[in-house]
Amino acid sequence: MPTSICIFEDKKHSNFLPLSLSRPVFDLRIGCGTLRSRLLDGLPAGPRAFICREYLAALTREGTPRARVNEAAATPALFLNGRWLALGAERERILKALGESSIAVKGGYIVAANLPGPAAQEFALYLIRRVSGPAVDQMCDALRAAAGAAKASGSKGAKRAAGGGHEDEHAIGQDHFEEKLPVEIDQLIEKHQLRRVVVEDARLLSFPWQLVEFNADVIVDDFARMPVRGQSDDALVYPGVHVVNPDHVVLGEKCVVRAGAVLDASDGPIVVADRAVIMPNAVLTGPCYVGSGTIVNPLARLLAGASIGAMCKVGGEISETIVAAYSNKQHDGFLGNSYVGEWVNIGAATNNSDLKNNYSSVRMWCAGAERDTGRQFLGLLMGDHTKTGINVLFNTGSVVGFNCNVFSSEMPGKFVPSFSWGHGGEMIRYELDRAMQTAAVVMERRNVRFTHTHRELFQSILSIGERAGWNV
Repeated sequence: MPTSICIFEDKKHSNFLPLSLSRPVFDLRIGCGTLRSRLLDGLPAGPRAFICREYLAALTREGTPRARVNEAAATPALFLNGRWLALGAERERILKALGESSIAVKGGYIVAANLPGPAAQEFALYLIRRVSGPAVDQMCDALRAAAGAAKASGSKGAKRAAGGGHEDEHAIGQDHFEEKLPVEIDQLIEKHQLRRVVVEDARLLSFPWQLVEFNADVIVDDFARMPVRGQSDDALVYPGVHVVNPDHVVLGEKCVVRAGAVLDASDGPIVVADRAVIMPNAVLTGPCYVGSGTIVNPLARLLAGASIGAMCKVGGEISETIVAAYSNKQHDGFLGNSYVGEWVNIGAATNNSDLKNNYSSVRMWCAGAERDTGRQFLGLLMGDHTKTGINVLFNTGSVVGFNCNVFSSEMPGKFVPSFSWGHGGEMIRYELDRAMQTAAVVMERRNVRFTHTHRELFQSILSIGERAGWNV
């Protein structure tokens, strides 16, 4: 196996908006980590490289200063698709079948590639072009066209604009509807005499709600990979804590579990990371993950499928939901079957619905138009830096963009564009300078500096929304 490993985005990144507006798809959270951390877990140490959209490259470099970002070095490399979710021994099995000078494909998409130097350089350059500035411009044009078609034609137009009825009804999460590889890849295979390996059983995530759908399974899989079990020596567990099935509980270094807390791992593992604090009378039901430094408030209920990132503060009821790092949901209120980004603050008694009254399949905004998700339970997708006031209500299948400020109990529309400020149907533009000032204050409270890179990111995301036609 080459020592150089490259994780890359492909053109499906637009399907993960707004979650992927401010980070590469491979840095989205799932289970006890991210798609990136799972792909790299257990692979040999050595040079790391990442290929992502051009406007996210500077932020990715800051997070991984020793890695190459959007560079094409002429060295042998293993390429891994950043939306590949491998459970169990799938990754090892596919990489073993891959061998040298080979490309693993599923339908029209690359899952992994093990390439010698010249082929690796050409392939990296191809990938970089696919997520370059002009490629993002093309994405914006496609989003604008999809939104326009949906608005003009109603729900049937929305379905066509989102990719066609056959994809919605029969291929949710599958990529077999795009059978052919791009011409450039066929030419690369022929030029370098590469072996093509078909891996139809590989799971390439195609939609953001799949992060929620598979989250509980990933927690179980992450737990199975962990080398340790039980309570670390310096964890502090107060008298009166009730642990059910302790062999399936991990308590990290310097974490604290206070009196009256219940950790019930009867139906799945519970992982509490280093320096996390579980306050009195909180209830955790596995599969469940609590990130490092996170505080779980008194009487909180983290139910099966809850995954909370680092440095969060959470309370109320959270079920089958991912909350990314540095976000707060401190008060009573329900979050179910949802994904909440980083630096989000959810006000007291904010609630979302995750089941329609007629129990029918949930439709959700995706890549410019509404799409039938095929899921009966689906709540809310919320982008980074968004804030809600008290008593805010979100309908089933709602999508809230990057850096919004939503308040009042009047339910907003099911799609709230990025940089929205207001309530119900009355949304205005959240001014960029004010948005960045608030973000700087929030981040500094957690000892994270709002840098020039963050400023450029905010400006890029605002520009993308304008070009795509879905800013307020």
